[in-house]
Amino acid sequence: MSLPPLANLFAVYDPDPSASVARLADLRASGEFARISQPVTGWTVAVSPLPGEANGHHVSPAGAAEFVEGADVLCDRLFELCQVADGSPESLARFPGDFGFLRIRADGSAIAVRSCGGLVPFYLTRSGDRMAVATRLGDLVRYLPEEPRLDPLVNAVWASGWSLFPEGRTQLAGVNILGRGHFARLTPGRPIARSCYWDPRPARVARPTPAVAAEHVARLRSLLVAQLERDLDPDGRNLLTLSGGVDSSSLAALTARAVGRRFSTWSLLPEAEERFQHEMSYIEPLVRALGVERTRIVRLRKETHLALLRAAPRVVFYVLHQALCDLPAVLAEGEVRVLFGAEFADEVCGSGFTIPDWALSTSLPRLIAGVGRLPFGRRDVLRWAKHRLLGITGRPKLPFPPGLGAFVKAEVGEEYRAWAAARRRAAGAEPPMKRYLALQAEKDGFVTMNWEAASALGVRRSFPFFNRAVLELAFECHPSELVGPGTKKLLRAALADDVPSRNLFRVDKGHWGENARDLQLELNGPLPPGLETVVRPDWYPIPPPLVDLLTARSLTSLAVFAGALEARRRERPTS
Repeated sequence: MSLPPLANLFAVYDPDPSASVARLADLRASGEFARISQPVTGWTVAVSPLPGEANGHHVSPAGAAEFVEGADVLCDRLFELCQVADGSPESLARFPGDFGFLRIRADGSAIAVRSCGGLVPFYLTRSGDRMAVATRLGDLVRYLPEEPRLDPLVNAVWASGWSLFPEGRTQLAGVNILGRGHFARLTPGRPIARSCYWDPRPARVARPTPAVAAEHVARLRSLLVAQLERDLDPDGRNLLTLSGGVDSSSLAALTARAVGRRFSTWSLLPEAEERFQHEMSYIEPLVRALGVERTRIVRLRKETHLALLRAAPRVVFYVLHQALCDLPAVLAEGEVRVLFGAEFADEVCGSGFTIPDWALSTSLPRLIAGVGRLPFGRRDVLRWAKHRLLGITGRPKLPFPPGLGAFVKAEVGEEYRAWAAARRRAAGAEPPMKRYLALQAEKDGFVTMNWEAASALGVRRSFPFFNRAVLELAFECHPSELVGPGTKKLLRAALADDVPSRNLFRVDKGHWGENARDLQLELNGPLPPGLETVVRPDWYPIPPPLVDLLTARSLTSLAVFAGALEARRRERPTS
């Protein structure tokens, strides 16, 4: 049994033959790609499969197509998929699963298709007549001649800890990211055009009959098991990020008992002994009962906050997830082929994130009749009134920050507030059904961050709660199937026979770290060059020596990103 084929890709169209020859030689000399070709005049394509797949998936229907994701699901329909991409890409959603590929036609035009779950990103850029597509941001820095420039807004957003791509912009000016479930047309002599082929939002969601609700419960379990069976390494080289909360504990139990795969665990726990022991009271019995042989516990001490950021894989991207930051150290102790976790389970299975959609789908008579079955208690009546009022006035709640960090330049902060206000107005004009879930799904930058960091180390990333099939189920479910009374109704009903009840019905959430709101940290030295467009002038290049934790993390993230960007730029050939 092999792992699903996944790959990184870099492709460039350049009408200058001498530039294409030089780039081909540079790509070959770098040793970073397993296969390099020039399938059509003007195009150079380089592919680097992740471990577990020998050569990637390449098909040649009157041109070429390179698949970076999902070829195993489509199998003998790859040629048909390319034909549909050529003629009517808007209908690509009729094909099953998550798939991502670059299709290059014989006439030199191309289409890039990103999967609905978006596991493998696609970055797009154009300079004059040259067009480029990449699945790693750093490859655009390394193999294109333009000097990289920072996008101040996007860097300020990410450094502030938010995984957003406002307007599809990325950390590098002039480089856009293709949205999940979108495709882009690349035609010589024309601007790059992007369109959507998949939208899971329903026109309406009715309250389910008992039979429909039961089908949703059974389908969630089936989808989780199928995704784990497909993604996880059969030889046990799997690493689960385990907090001890409901969601990650559920994945642990399913993996060991339903799927029968071995795995190790990684946990970030508080330094304070009392809180540490509280978390371990959920983690230790679970891993012992499941036969987990290898566990890694990271205690979140004062120095750990910044030390992890500085230890992260050196990629041209913000690596904010603590497990990703610690992944090089984990690999030094033993091989990991797949990293998996419970990201987006709160949004899919029912939590406080469900309240805005619950409010808009609950009429006043139903609210009155169901006062005893509210999600969290009687304060939900006030929450219901608040979200109904915001919906009526066209000012729905956004799951985005009202502002950015204190370190951000004033004009960049103002640009962000203008973008957020425009996004809120646009959201107010959209259909209200499952609107907040759709907005939550826009914070999908965590998928890209994980791909950048993990794939650089040869590790695959699996998101059992964030893929096409589970997202489609989440949008089908009425909020009453997820919350009221209590939360995680869908997950708890689906896995009642799989997960130890103490973990499955845990009331408090697993704590990845302790409350460090009042913690102040000392910064060492000035910020690196190139950040003057992001950081306020009185803080650049020398910020205050002692700052709060969030600001310290932000400035450290900026410095690490700037350092990785400069290191990648220096890898260019001197000529």
